[in-house]
Amino acid sequence: MAVDLSKAPHILVVHGVQTGSNQQISLDKSVRRLVDRVLAASHICEDYQVLQYLYEDKNDAHPTVQLGKQLATAIARGRPLTRRALTMTVDLIGDVVIAAGQASTAASIRAGLRQQILQSHQQGHRVLLLAHSLGSFYALQVLNELIAEPGLFQGEDRRLWPVQGLVTMGSPLGLDLQIGPWPIFPKVTLLPLPAQHERLPWHNFYSRHDPIVSGRVFGSKVEVEGTEGPLELRYRKGCDDKGWLLHGHYVNTGQRWLLAHTAYWQDPSLGLRLVAMLWG
Repeated sequence: MAVDLSKAPHILVVHGVQTGSNQQISLDKSVRRLVDRVLAASHICEDYQVLQYLYEDKNDAHPTVQLGKQLATAIARGRPLTRRALTMTVDLIGDVVIAAGQASTAASIRAGLRQQILQSHQQGHRVLLLAHSLGSFYALQVLNELIAEPGLFQGEDRRLWPVQGLVTMGSPLGLDLQIGPWPIFPKVTLLPLPAQHERLPWHNFYSRHDPIVSGRVFGSKVEVEGTEGPLELRYRKGCDDKGWLLHGHYVNTGQRWLLAHTAYWQDPSLGLRLVAMLWG
């Protein structure tokens, strides 16, 4: 099905590691502020929608996470601040363990994201995937699943494609980490686009002080050359031959450690890139 260029494009936001519930996530508002600011400065009036793909409630319902929170509550009985800190830690670590495990919950998360992408596409909207942190792992996996499905990315007419581009930020995809024999973020094998000339743009934003990008717990900056960060170095080889146009964007937010990991949502360069990809 071809997208209708007269319809508002959809920016689909995939969140990363979170605490709390789905109802507490409002990243769509941050994206709208960035995009609206660029459009207003350029005296451009464009219609678009920012949607969220929310999966935190699926993570929280996982039996291991539920058990971890119960243990944290028991350990910290009578100490509310300690209990809160422990349950938040279980919540955050649980998100990563679920993604790394690639079991039923992770499969359900991927299936939900795939469904939301195809729903927007079938309604005739262009779809731009915007994924933060752990969300970039799911987004890249699902994008490859869609490429593997016959007919979805066929041909040179990008209006037939269910996804027009991928934007990642604060991504751990450049890390090659293992706990014992288990890889935490195994390298996703990029599938070739079944098109001779058209390319799928992938823009990755990273801060050298972001510990999720560098893998350095206390945020000591990672050394890079030019715009090639850890993700670009890991995925660059073979990218162009397969039809993926990977661009690295170094972001200097002035923040360090975990603050650097959340500062992307306020960075003007992200808004500029989204506007350029949709209407440039």
